[in-house]
Amino acid sequence: MSWLRRRRPEQGEPGVVPDDEPAAESPPQPPPVEGADPWRPVAGEFALRLLTLTWEAVHHIGEAEFREQDAERRKILFRIDHSVTRVRRLAENLRVLTGEPLDDPDQQITSLQDVTHAAGGAVEHYERLHFGPIADLAVSAVAADDVIRILTELIDNADRYSPPTEPVTVAAHLTGDGDVVIRVEDNGIGLNPAHQPWIESLLEHGPAAGELQPAHLGLSVAAVLTHRHPSLRVRLVPRQPRGTVAMLLIGADLLCEAPRPEPEPVVTAPAPPAARNPQNDVTMVLPAVQKPMPRRVPASVRGSDPPPAPVTTQVHQTAWHDDAADFNAGVDAARAKVPGRSAAAASSTATAAAPRQERNRPQQEPKDRND
Repeated sequence: MSWLRRRRPEQGEPGVVPDDEPAAESPPQPPPVEGADPWRPVAGEFALRLLTLTWEAVHHIGEAEFREQDAERRKILFRIDHSVTRVRRLAENLRVLTGEPLDDPDQQITSLQDVTHAAGGAVEHYERLHFGPIADLAVSAVAADDVIRILTELIDNADRYSPPTEPVTVAAHLTGDGDVVIRVEDNGIGLNPAHQPWIESLLEHGPAAGELQPAHLGLSVAAVLTHRHPSLRVRLVPRQPRGTVAMLLIGADLLCEAPRPEPEPVVTAPAPPAARNPQNDVTMVLPAVQKPMPRRVPASVRGSDPPPAPVTTQVHQTAWHDDAADFNAGVDAARAKVPGRSAAAASSTATAAAPRQERNRPQQEPKDRND
């Protein structure tokens, strides 16, 4: 049965025996990493203190990088920051090997793209990495940090045991069962045939007490973290003609859709506030006007006070009352059908109207007496 389809049994379940191996030859499960060694908790405490100091150093270096304007000095600060990051990774590995808990305060779903780049950024020669196709999936929050740590150790081994001129390729592919296999390929010296059986047993069953080897501490860390999740598996195989291929299998139960970034909100001018009509959610009630609308007056249109009316001392004389009296007399005479009165009224009216016509006639230039 292929290692891709083999699953480690849960606690309390019987072990799964491969078809090509007898049950009697199956190696027993080694004891857990935690033992009676009194130095383990001491080493774990020192690792915790190192982690605290590295986080503090990273914070101060980040502030210095932000304030530094010189490009060359910023490069030096970046190299220091990268070295502190590697020290932090070693302190975390020490916590893992001593069996002490390594709690991550900010667990979150992480895409495979971010997982591979985060793991590659923690190795020494990160500039040699070449990233191939990466499946568009993500690792669940409960396993994302452990997957990053495991992949970091696999990439670090490929970086340390391959020529500095050769690239290291990282790719993540989706299998037919819904799992994901992350491949780390190098063109280095390859696996030592004498160590390969021990490496296979280490990755399959985890490190036994007293069997840690300083030359393979990274693989021991990967084995411990892999056994925390039943659907994580690691395998190393020789690569032809030379080099090694390290494969990390992530089960489908630890995968999910990659989180999509939220679109940036479009900033628009704020609209005037409007109160909602409780009687009808569609009808919007405009806000009440706090001040009365301005009234249009001549001063507001012209921008200055209107000019005063012209003052004149000329007095217009009129004979309006006389005309009215004569007119009424003529009307009374007509109604009484008295011819004499009517003629007299008409004569009187014409006589009274003559001076008005003279007054209303436009004045002409005085003529010469000789004309």
